[in-house]
Amino acid sequence: MKRLWYAVAVIGVCGWQGWAADRPEAQETPFEESLQSLKAERDNGEKLRRAGEMVRARRLSSMQVKAIAAGLSDDNARLEFATAAYPRTVDRENFYEVYDAFTTFSRVMRLHDRIQQFERATGPQVEIPPTVTNQELTDIIRSLRRESFDQTRSRLAQQIIRDSRKLFLASQVKKIVDCFDFEPSKLEVAKQAYDRTLDREKYFLVTEAFSFDSSKQELSRYIQSRNERPGPVRGP
Repeated sequence: MKRLWYAVAVIGVCGWQGWAADRPEAQETPFEESLQSLKAERDNGEKLRRAGEMVRARRLSSMQVKAIAAGLSDDNARLEFATAAYPRTVDRENFYEVYDAFTTFSRVMRLHDRIQQFERATGPQVEIPPTVTNQELTDIIRSLRRESFDQTRSRLAQQIIRDSRKLFLASQVKKIVDCFDFEPSKLEVAKQAYDRTLDREKYFLVTEAFSFDSSKQELSRYIQSRNERPGPVRGP
């Protein structure tokens, strides 16, 4: 299928070239579980339905869209899924990767035409800021766990969040907050990270790191106040 990409590039799709250095990714474990469940499904219609649920549930990378498409039964199903997935893809400039999941050139060209129609209808793509990678998050958590006390750990976490040139995902913030033993430190860091989170609509994930309802309610009040008086999100 690599030849398909080269053929498409000749007629103009090469405008999508250019790998992004760091691409936002959905949580790996839930995604992999959903992908394996989809592949195990024998009913083709149910496979397509599950693929649609996956793309509606989270923003995906091009490689994740490709993995799902490869698990579908035929190119017609792949075409319908990829068409629906394109607007929800975080790195559309790399969407040419999805073409390799197809087995027929005609369906690749049909997808290309649909994407072009979408781009003409919606205008220029809005650039999505880069987010912290899984390896960078692992390094951050390792550094935090080296600190013996919550107070010093909290200062370090807030400095990392404040100085980061990349945004965080809500799931990543939760993992950072989970590093702390006491609720006050968790709250400080959760509040600090809110303005530096890309998918704030999923910030409910962070509340799962708290043990007490009072802490969850305080964080909810803080988020509400930030939404009423939104501050600028510092870009990379």
